[in-house]
Amino acid sequence: MKKKVILTCCILLSLILILIVIKVMQPNKLTIGLVPSSNPEEMLKNFKPIESYLEKEMGVEIDVMVPENYLGLIEKMKEKKVDIGWFGAFSYIIAEREVPLEPMVIQYRNGYGLFYHAIIIVRKDSNIKSIEDLEGKSFAFVDGGSTSGFVIPSALLKSRDIDAETYFSEIQYVKSHDNVAKGVLDKTVDAGAMEDLTFTKMIANKEINEEDYLVLWTSDEIPGSPFIARADLSNHLKDSFKSAMLSIHEKDPTAIKSYDARIEKYVTFEDKLYNGIRNVANILGDDFVIEHFLK
Repeated sequence: MKKKVILTCCILLSLILILIVIKVMQPNKLTIGLVPSSNPEEMLKNFKPIESYLEKEMGVEIDVMVPENYLGLIEKMKEKKVDIGWFGAFSYIIAEREVPLEPMVIQYRNGYGLFYHAIIIVRKDSNIKSIEDLEGKSFAFVDGGSTSGFVIPSALLKSRDIDAETYFSEIQYVKSHDNVAKGVLDKTVDAGAMEDLTFTKMIANKEINEEDYLVLWTSDEIPGSPFIARADLSNHLKDSFKSAMLSIHEKDPTAIKSYDARIEKYVTFEDKLYNGIRNVANILGDDFVIEHFLK
């Protein structure tokens, strides 16, 4: 009897030690990177409630960063300094060439669903009324890694046999979508490419007046920006993050609205959603990718 008690105690002690070791081995920090789609300080501020929610739900410290450019996020993930990244569609398919990745979740927006559009804008009071009128004018792109602020508009120009370097009098890379709208309004640039999400958001927030602009061109639907994890991240963290994001609209709707009031919820998605963007990248060619993004 005494031997059975001792054996039972040893087994229980072993189980306790195993649980302690497992607990100690579990990562206690998760670093999230966001592509700089708008002002980095504003992005970090608006994401703070989601950061707090994730810390509570996942039980780990959350660190959020915004790199200087789109390529910076890929580099941070390659260096394992970022665990989960919020990418644009194009930067995601380029990132997967460099780092083994695993899809997590994507935003589902009211009125947009999983998609958005690229647009080219000018001042309404300018003499620019068509793409052809842009010849000899100055033009603003967001970043060489921006889907709507560079890649899709570049595909449009290529489809019309237009070489941007010679067609425009000047090309500016202004780092964020809101800077495109501001630059056009301030006449520091004649025209620019950006996403319609930021454009309509700025109008709704009364940062700009819709009557001041003319939208020259609108693209077909573009799949939205996904959260993507490094494939070698622990399954515990990946599963915990995904579960928390899929339930945030029910558990903490104010957090999701503080980041973007138009986001209804986060949903899972299939990687094939981005096959259209992969086709665009193939059409533009590897030289284009290297010159404008991976340089």
